[in-house]
Amino acid sequence: MNWTSPSPSSSALIEDALTSDEIANSTLGAMDDQPQFVQTITLEVLQLYIYSYVDKLLVTVAMPIIFIIGVIGNTSVIVVFFRIKTMRTVTNHYLINLAIADLLFFLSAVPQFWILYASSPVFADYKNISLPYCKFSMFGTDVGIIVSGLTVILVTLERYVAICWPHKFKQLSTRPRAILVCGLIWLFTSLYKIPTLVFSNLYTITLIWPETNITKYEEYPRTKVECSYCLPRAHKPCDRFRFSLTVDQFLLLMVIPVTMVLYTLIVLQLQRLTKTSSLRGSAGSSSTRMKKQVVRMLIVTITVYIICITPFRLLNLFDIYQYMLPANITWVLVNTARIMMYTNSAVNPIIYNIMSDRYRHAFRDTFLCCIPGYMNVNGEASSDRKSKYTNNASTRFEYERSTR
Repeated sequence: MNWTSPSPSSSALIEDALTSDEIANSTLGAMDDQPQFVQTITLEVLQLYIYSYVDKLLVTVAMPIIFIIGVIGNTSVIVVFFRIKTMRTVTNHYLINLAIADLLFFLSAVPQFWILYASSPVFADYKNISLPYCKFSMFGTDVGIIVSGLTVILVTLERYVAICWPHKFKQLSTRPRAILVCGLIWLFTSLYKIPTLVFSNLYTITLIWPETNITKYEEYPRTKVECSYCLPRAHKPCDRFRFSLTVDQFLLLMVIPVTMVLYTLIVLQLQRLTKTSSLRGSAGSSSTRMKKQVVRMLIVTITVYIICITPFRLLNLFDIYQYMLPANITWVLVNTARIMMYTNSAVNPIIYNIMSDRYRHAFRDTFLCCIPGYMNVNGEASSDRKSKYTNNASTRFEYERSTR
């Protein structure tokens, strides 16, 4: 059963109404344009098929709020990047790539929740959704999540080289190369997830509701349609998808050890730079402070990513290998993991503005540029603010040189 999202992808649990314990009670129905199954629903698993009160709150209240914040925030980051020339650093190219991936994830994963909720009282019923939409929503969700994970690793590597190997950084880390690497990530991920487009399908399931208090379930439909890689899970071809989804989970969980090791080395190097910065004067000290600010911002961003994504990945692994948790515990974990996952894709622009003076100024310069007397980061300033901005010129030069 899909616990966390209508999309049965690496970013969601497999869409499967037939668990290994229930497969004995299910029979393959008559085949027509769609594969068909019969599913007997017991009271123990009833809440996996109908919307609970918490589900309704998530779909109608929490998700719209997170969706609006995420779309506006990530779109704003992209606008700032193209509007402000000085924001086009190597690091920011990767952060823009992350924003685009998060935006793709939102647009692919969230709207279908509202369509499914409005069209059927049964959870994740694709009856009114076409097969192409099923395929491309799964594909977009998968690609967005995997690109995000790979970008997090890339931005960590980029900061590690910039701070621990500054001479090699000038040679290896350039903006054209950053654009090329980001493009290769999208190409690799899109090719890797082509099987999602090829093998995903709509499966019709006949639902047999509990006989107890049968009049209560008369209003529910007798069939539902699921968008999935394969059903039933005991079917031999599903082993290939199980392996593929396992690779996805470990690929994303790999972010944790890689980033922890690299940022430990970065922090140690910054501590050494702090001890020697006094010998280089105020410019060297200011440059080190700027580097620390960028690193703090990235550490917070990646820590939030790890905290928000890890529960979802672990639940995916449990479901892939049919490790069944008690239904009431499962639903608490699923709803928590679902909110954490969507929050992760919405919170990055907020972190940038809280942790980085440079991002705050860039956002103000982009969206408050029409206010009289306001100075932008491209150097256009009113006379009452020019002197203050000029005093920081050397500091900005040192920072730009270390981040380009």
